[in-house]
Amino acid sequence: MSGTDVVVYGLIYMVPMAPVAVFGFISNFSFGMTALVYVVAAIAMTFSAFSYKEMAQRYPVAGSVYSYVRFGINGHVGYLAGWAILLDYLLLPALLAVFAASAMTGLWPAVPVWAWVVLFVLAATFINLGGIALTATVN
Repeated sequence: MSGTDVVVYGLIYMVPMAPVAVFGFISNFSFGMTALVYVVAAIAMTFSAFSYKEMAQRYPVAGSVYSYVRFGINGHVGYLAGWAILLDYLLLPALLAVFAASAMTGLWPAVPVWAWVVLFVLAATFINLGGIALTATVN
């Protein structure tokens, strides 16, 4: 994937969640200062990205969070961090499928939520089975 593909993939990965449920919650919780919340979050994510860059240069090994925490703290904490990120990788797409299904049910109430969830999960599964080139094309 090219750099542009990676950025687009990341944006598409998070976009279905923002307008459906999170935006209203953030607006209420931040007393209407939603833009400021996103700016602060972007700054925090930038620090996280630079941290990943530094760790990848210092420890060029596979394993991502597990390896970095193992080298930085110890193997036991790295093990927990690795499982935490794996849960994130499993649960976030499921959450996005539910949010997107909820939004689609608002547009087409005759179709049940579970049918939309199944449709979105199957679509994502087949796109991922098609490989990274198909994923980049679909994005």
